[in-house]
Amino acid sequence: MNVKFFWESGDDFTLAHRGNPYGPLLAIAMEKLGITFQPGNYDFTRKWIEESRESSGVLYINWAHHFYKGDDLATAVRNLKRFTNNLQFSKSLGYRIIWTFHNLYPHERKYPEPDHDAQIMMCQVADEVIAHCQYAADRCAELFYRSDHLTVVPHGNYIDAYPNDISKAKAREQLGIPLDAYVYAFSGNARPYKGIDNLVESFKQMAGPRDHLVLMMRHFRFNPQFALDYVELARGSENITAVSSEFFEREDFQNYLGAADVAVLPFVDVLTSGSAILALSFALPVILPKLGCLPELVTEEESILFDPSERDSLRTAMKTIRTRNLEEMSARAFARAREMDWDGIARSVSVLYT
Repeated sequence: MNVKFFWESGDDFTLAHRGNPYGPLLAIAMEKLGITFQPGNYDFTRKWIEESRESSGVLYINWAHHFYKGDDLATAVRNLKRFTNNLQFSKSLGYRIIWTFHNLYPHERKYPEPDHDAQIMMCQVADEVIAHCQYAADRCAELFYRSDHLTVVPHGNYIDAYPNDISKAKAREQLGIPLDAYVYAFSGNARPYKGIDNLVESFKQMAGPRDHLVLMMRHFRFNPQFALDYVELARGSENITAVSSEFFEREDFQNYLGAADVAVLPFVDVLTSGSAILALSFALPVILPKLGCLPELVTEEESILFDPSERDSLRTAMKTIRTRNLEEMSARAFARAREMDWDGIARSVSVLYT
């Protein structure tokens, strides 16, 4: 079976893909079941839809906003109408449409109304909707009126996506961090909803002389300065290491996450989090807010959840985790990551294609 898979740009569904490995990891697991992902085309013309029908009967969409984004509101509305009409045309040709509900809305909402309309439309048109946790499924039903053929399938781990074969001592040596430091790490996109400002401020308030903070931030062309400000801040601090890049090589992650004792991801707004699963995949205990899918993702054995509505809750969590058995939490974090197995996920998704 062939599936037209709309992920990131390009047609590479291997781990050499320069982007989020979620798509390639799912594609690799699907291949074991005899299901081949073929690249979708975000131009999504009727000609492409008709020609592709000969080789595939499934359209698997992840991020709907790629189809209708525009430089102005009128363009976004026009593109959304075109996308909607072409999805209906696809259904008339017998395509089966699958949509993964990754987020309530796009992270940057330049035009909120088309974003909301697009989510409702996808819930109306898709034959099957996938949510990554029960909370997400409940919100999908509440906000976008979809409650049937709505399946909870977890987000898979990143264990096989990144090398992880250097020691903590070696990683710290490379970064100039003392071996006996207690190291908190953040890794992810540098966007305001990630809560990096709260993390830095909380760290400054509670850090002792042997504490260290690592910020591994991916910046975006539309606002690279957001991350670069923290890089500049770190230059004046002996216990903060900050690095920013538009793209990190796969080998880079072990250099930063491998130096850490725990990961801190103080999101202001979140539904699902690949960053949290990445941390678990590197056997890092996590400090997370009680938001979205996160309370379903982890247990108290490998995490501390804090209440983002309470002013000092993050700082308290960063102190409290130091009283826990780090070795036991690390082992449990990796065990939790292993439970999010791609082969099982592929089996759960594959039954939705028919």
